[in-house]
Amino acid sequence: MSIEFTGVNKDTASGEFKNFLESFPEGTIFKMVINSKRGYLRVKTKNASKSRWRKLIGRLRIRRSKVK
Repeated sequence: MSIEFTGVNKDTASGEFKNFLESFPEGTIFKMVINSKRGYLRVKTKNASKSRWRKLIGRLRIRRSKVK
């Protein structure tokens, strides 16, 4: 989902961002990228349990390849 605002002031932008963050359940993990040169803000939600499983599977694959 993408929402675009053009020509808004600082208060409106901060209010909309606050509403966006409050719409997620407690304990949600975010990845935030701020690029001051190009002037954009990018926010992604991350599923912590999913990334933990991926790391575990990756470690097991590495161990199996070293054993062989």
